[in-house]
Amino acid sequence: MNTNRIYFYLFIVLLFNGFHLISEIYTSNIQEGIWETFVLLPISFVFTLVIFWSRLYLKEKIIPKIIDIENRSQFLGIWTVVIFLKTVFLTFMLKGISSALFNDDDDINESFFDLGFWSILLINFSVIAFVYFVEIFLESQQEKQDIKIKLTQYQSEKSIAQYMALKKQLNPHFLFNSFNSLSGLISTDTKKAEYFLQELSNVYRYNLTQSEEVVVPLKKELELINSYISLQKIRFGDNIIFENHLEESQLHLLIPPMTLELLFENAIKHNIIENSKPLKISIISHENNIDVINNFQPKSNEYEKSLGIGQKNLVNQYKMLHSLAPTFKIINDNYIASIPLIEPEI
Repeated sequence: MNTNRIYFYLFIVLLFNGFHLISEIYTSNIQEGIWETFVLLPISFVFTLVIFWSRLYLKEKIIPKIIDIENRSQFLGIWTVVIFLKTVFLTFMLKGISSALFNDDDDINESFFDLGFWSILLINFSVIAFVYFVEIFLESQQEKQDIKIKLTQYQSEKSIAQYMALKKQLNPHFLFNSFNSLSGLISTDTKKAEYFLQELSNVYRYNLTQSEEVVVPLKKELELINSYISLQKIRFGDNIIFENHLEESQLHLLIPPMTLELLFENAIKHNIIENSKPLKISIISHENNIDVINNFQPKSNEYEKSLGIGQKNLVNQYKMLHSLAPTFKIINDNYIASIPLIEPEI
């Protein structure tokens, strides 16, 4: 990208010097015009490159340490100050060089702040402002292009997530287990059957209404999990244990919809759950993350491979939404899924 910028500024400098040569031919003579252009061309090009590279250095190394680059007022303020200081510094430097090299003895008593000084100041400001505004414009266009690419990637990942959500809605095993449990409850405990049906309705309602969202509050995800665990407890009884250690202050933070349901479903699907080996699932606050932890007792040695595209899709969604991604690891016979929480914009 820097090479393309250099070619761009070379073209601008050539264009400027071309106009200068034409004006000199009409106002002076062709020999003098060619000589001035021959001298002015490399000087103006090098000067423009110095402005470009110094701005690039400030942008990448200095400015991020001074201000919050996401703050627009700070961003515009700092670059205004930089343009002003750079203009003044280069004007004094160039005027000093000019005075030392080209002044005659008759010019010694002339003021430093003469017409030449103000001419240099105006030229410096014009060149610096031009380079800076061009760079800001080009960078803003590049950012817009990057956002479009990310949105396209996110739409692709979201389509996969919606497909997965649709599969869950139509999952015959889940429906079979749920209706089988409901059938048994209807004949033995009608109140419990009503409760089961309500929780099942909550799970599917959430699946239908929230799967279109980009992110949802952690509080809503927790409500889904409470309903989901209630259904699983009807099936597994006390062999499945759920502990919630989330802090109230974190419930407004955001995660992609169905994230917790995915993690709980994987834990229940792929681990042994029986009287001698109950499954315990805990959610714990950890800095700006939450950890979903279950005791690791896989049904087969293919546990990691059997997790499928669900986790991969979740990681890919986070690439579009957050600077951090979920991590999955096994520590001390516990499977730990660490999920970053996303701050609301407002």
